[in-house]
Amino acid sequence: MYYQKTEQSSQIGQRLLSSVRQIFAPLGHDLADSSITLHLFPRANAGGNAGRLEGFSWQGQQQFYPASVVKVAYLAAAQAALRDGKMMPHDELDRAITDMILWSSNNATNYVIDMLSGTTGDTLLPEAEMKQWFEQRQGVNRFFGGLGWPEAEGINVCQKLMDDDRYGRERLFVTLDGKNNHNCLSSDFVARLLSEICSGTFLDAAMSQGAAMYLKRSLAPDFKVLPHSQVNGFLGEHLPQNLEYYSKAGWNGWTGDALSSYNRHDSAHFLLPQDQCKAYGAITIVVFSHGKAVSEDITFLPQIGQALFNILAQY
Repeated sequence: MYYQKTEQSSQIGQRLLSSVRQIFAPLGHDLADSSITLHLFPRANAGGNAGRLEGFSWQGQQQFYPASVVKVAYLAAAQAALRDGKMMPHDELDRAITDMILWSSNNATNYVIDMLSGTTGDTLLPEAEMKQWFEQRQGVNRFFGGLGWPEAEGINVCQKLMDDDRYGRERLFVTLDGKNNHNCLSSDFVARLLSEICSGTFLDAAMSQGAAMYLKRSLAPDFKVLPHSQVNGFLGEHLPQNLEYYSKAGWNGWTGDALSSYNRHDSAHFLLPQDQCKAYGAITIVVFSHGKAVSEDITFLPQIGQALFNILAQY
């Protein structure tokens, strides 16, 4: 396993899960429609060595429609493609990657996907060209499949992000062979990807640092109130504003497609001041939740973030 499940990480996870049950109760939300993954980074010991990553997972391998959390995967794939010379850097690409993560722009994301796959979308194509197009759009799936991560088994990262329904070849692609071909990710996968990026171990340190730069997010009041800041209504809302914080949220209501509607997720990595938590220097948390009630509620994720922070203060 990528992390070790210790007595302490299990205790922290179970305490958080108990809090989550209480937070969900007024919403009538079934915990079976959610998943949580925690990664805890022990502080360095007296010899200067940090202990092995600890963790906890509740239904962490369950696949969810990830909404905009999938943009972390597109960010990682884009940084790898730039590193390997498979995609050339240019100002519009950097602007698109920034807007994809910082403001969660779907248009920016779709530009990045076009650059990664060498395709464009929408209009129908002759059959032979359509097959080639399908193959090209699977490139990010092949990239993650090549990493050999157990957490990457069963994920799907090949679809664009839409503000409503799909048309033309995008519609055919999402129902390929009559099956559900929507994007899907697990909280275990996202937690590993975010943890590796933010700890400098995803492929190489320089590439990780480049990706983390886009994910860094302010918790200052003047930023939190901005539309699409992805702080208020999400895990970071009630956290201290001086934390070093990295995140990517995902939310949608009704999309016109029952298979991709009603989700509210967040993924975050933040550093912990030593006077707040003696045992751990950083934590990654990923929460996926599906259902109309949680989709429409802006209070439960901030409560989960605050509950976790309060629990960690006791270790």
